[in-house]
Amino acid sequence: METKKNRWLMALAGVALHISIGSVYAWSVFTQPLQDKVGWSLSDVSLIFSIAIFFLGTSAAFMGHFVEARGPKASGLISTVFFASGLILSGFAVSIESLWLLYLGYGVLGGIGLGIGYITPVSTLVKWFPDRRGMAQV
Repeated sequence: METKKNRWLMALAGVALHISIGSVYAWSVFTQPLQDKVGWSLSDVSLIFSIAIFFLGTSAAFMGHFVEARGPKASGLISTVFFASGLILSGFAVSIESLWLLYLGYGVLGGIGLGIGYITPVSTLVKWFPDRRGMAQV
């Protein structure tokens, strides 16, 4: 028996993924607690967000072909592995008070995961909604 996939359910999943990725914009919530706990300056802590956004954009730009070739399941999994690894490394970095490890964890690994995760639903929804391409990209 063939199952028919509901494209609106896919759109909802894509929106949920983008909401999750948007959590990067809440970084400012962590700046003051990191300054208080570890004693890093505001510019040191703010640079982490800049690094994450840089790698988000870079990975989204250069990994588009990977998403097209491997599909949304593989790219979603890769995105999750990068972002989760970045968060775990970030927690460890804060516990040992290593700013450079935090840059690597949240900034680089987390940013790459966010970038791949960002393009995954966009690419997929454009294919699932050929009759509503503009709406699927919003």
